[in-house]
Amino acid sequence: MITAEKGKRIIISADDFGISKLANVKILDGIRKKVIDRVQIMISDNLSEDEIEDLKDSGVKLDIHLHLIRHDSDYWQGDRRLKEQAAKRLVAFGLNYLTGRKSSDKVSLQWAIQIEKFRELFGRNPDGIGSHEYIHFFPPYLAAVLDLAEKYDIGYIRIGEKGIGFENNISRILDWLRRKNMSRHWKNRKLKTSDFMASFDWIGDWDSFISGLPDNSETEVVFHPEREEEYSFIDKKLA
Repeated sequence: MITAEKGKRIIISADDFGISKLANVKILDGIRKKVIDRVQIMISDNLSEDEIEDLKDSGVKLDIHLHLIRHDSDYWQGDRRLKEQAAKRLVAFGLNYLTGRKSSDKVSLQWAIQIEKFRELFGRNPDGIGSHEYIHFFPPYLAAVLDLAEKYDIGYIRIGEKGIGFENNISRILDWLRRKNMSRHWKNRKLKTSDFMASFDWIGDWDSFISGLPDNSETEVVFHPEREEEYSFIDKKLA
């Protein structure tokens, strides 16, 4: 964890371990350089026994990165997922939910299976929960996530209790969902999260971002080290 000026604590989280071999290599490199605090692990065929042991021995928090990607999809390999437009993904998501293909009950079952697989691979429960493309911010899905967190004794959820720490279109939508979730689903739950949350690719200037955070706050900043520009920042700026 980075402690900046005036007691600002920055949690460095790496997303998408398991989405590709390249992501795994770069995240493990960041762990060895003691830069990364939390790793979000996607259940896929891209998890080798050696990598699992390295993660278990690392001392970092091991979170599960819930997803709705088909197991046999070529999404896991190549760069198709990096080229897909957000609008196209959003439309597909909405249609899948409205038609019942991705109802909250079906998604909850799918995610429970992923958590059980995590337990099988790592010999314990995840330390926290997040999701691919922040789909757990969708209120019906967050309700399912919170129930799963309590069932499996997972104490940390990525959501940012006080706000999303940057202003762009994606963060505005997520912050609107976050506010709905806080009033509807979060209260009375004995779960932890950071004060604020932001993705590195939303941040224009790192120093300005840090200076704009409230004093004595804790912010989780999400990195995707598979992307060269984000890996380079971790390697050169934070290591």
